[in-house]
Amino acid sequence: MEKFLYLEKISLKSLILGNLLWISGLFLLLFFNVTFGPAFVLVWIALIIGGFVILSNNGIELDLKNNQYRNVFSILGLNIGHWKNFPKMESISVFRSNISTKVGGIGMSSTASARISEKAILINLFPENGKPTTLYFTKDEKVALEISEKLKMKYEVEIINKL
Repeated sequence: MEKFLYLEKISLKSLILGNLLWISGLFLLLFFNVTFGPAFVLVWIALIIGGFVILSNNGIELDLKNNQYRNVFSILGLNIGHWKNFPKMESISVFRSNISTKVGGIGMSSTASARISEKAILINLFPENGKPTTLYFTKDEKVALEISEKLKMKYEVEIINKL
């Protein structure tokens, strides 16, 4: 079978907080709903959903048999994502980069905004006749090299390693 799934690891802090939220939400929903009345049902359900969202993680799934990949959002073991076909590629590059995200400043009168930046390792595909496509980014160097090595063996392309 030529299907591979790589998921980011969940930190211990997120694991504890997520489990604490959904377990307490379920406990409150089952046992304290009678005391407080139905007004708090949505709060308890929000605690359960919030716990599951904290326990979720991102990753990539490769289906080399069908020449497809998808970036996945995994929650409770359910992998959600849209399949895309691999382009016909010349090479694959693996390199370190800074990824930045702007937070805030969406409204017309909003003046507060911030830029959050983090270091990551990017895997780019270089097709024969187009601009490069970012396949995946991760913080784990070992995972990035493993993914690029699997693609190299399947598609017989060169890896440009700039780690």
